[in-house]
Amino acid sequence: MRAGEALLDYAKEHVPEMNAEHVDITAIDPSLKKYAQGMYGAASKKFPFVWKILYNYPAAYHLAKKTVFFRGLFNSKVKNYIYQKKPDAIIFTNVEILPLFIGAVKKKFPHIVMGIVVTDYHGHPYYKFSCMDYYFVAHQDVADDLKNVGIKQEKIKITGIPINPGFYVKENIGDLKLKYGIKNNLPVVLLITSFQISSRDLIALIENLLALDPKINVAGIANGSQELYDAMKNNFSGHQHFCFEKWTNTMEEYMKISDVVVSKAGGLTVSECVALAKPLVVVNPIPGQEEFNTEFLEKNNLGVRVKNLNQIPEVVRGLLSENKKYPEPLFIEDSACEKIFQYF
Repeated sequence: MRAGEALLDYAKEHVPEMNAEHVDITAIDPSLKKYAQGMYGAASKKFPFVWKILYNYPAAYHLAKKTVFFRGLFNSKVKNYIYQKKPDAIIFTNVEILPLFIGAVKKKFPHIVMGIVVTDYHGHPYYKFSCMDYYFVAHQDVADDLKNVGIKQEKIKITGIPINPGFYVKENIGDLKLKYGIKNNLPVVLLITSFQISSRDLIALIENLLALDPKINVAGIANGSQELYDAMKNNFSGHQHFCFEKWTNTMEEYMKISDVVVSKAGGLTVSECVALAKPLVVVNPIPGQEEFNTEFLEKNNLGVRVKNLNQIPEVVRGLLSENKKYPEPLFIEDSACEKIFQYF
């Protein structure tokens, strides 16, 4: 969703002659959201070892694609929506749903140009579609992955992953800190609770972070969870070194004021941290893509994986030490959207 929104924002500002639209297909067919979340949630969260097995075997990808394809035979909502729009081109930012309709769309519009943004740091066999014109990837490693599963090299373009243009806007960090109630020059640790954690464990983690010496600030984002937000509010409201929100539409500002980010290893979160050169502490990566994303971070000295919550405070302390240096951002300009749109 965030990659699609970034592409739309860029198109509106820089390609005004293009009639661009960002579509969440679950708004067209809400049953798809329940279907995808149920299948992925059950496998990746409740039975992660099963998801890991499925993720690492090409035969599993073939079976998954066939399953989604047959579901598409009895579902015409998305296909009819696209038929009515008669697009010249489509850029996809989610590969899971493509077997539902991609073959039918290409048959209906043989001259349509189609590309997909690979929003993680690993390319796997599920991405292989003969009718896809372009694959937009973040890094040479992902390009190599796709070539190894049989995708033609000329279709693969290293562009970076589209992120919100706001991440590239230069801002006064001192003013941003004041905006969020941070009135000192201490380091800031951004805690995004997108990983699985109980309110009890969250309270203990925040207490341990705030007890670090030298002192730090902690900014907590509850990622929309009312339970976790209430835990922050009931236990830390008014603390001079802690600020928190249930949800934010200004994640780029929080990341800019932060020295370390603690979160899960989703593709966009990784890309946002990489763009700002913020080290990411990864908690409980989901087997499969998040593990590959974590490997990418560690390989490039841009992040650290922890095995349990108790390790986070000491890892944070190490990342904030004066002798810990990090490389320049791998993506240093707002170029991913520009590079992608040149093919359309």
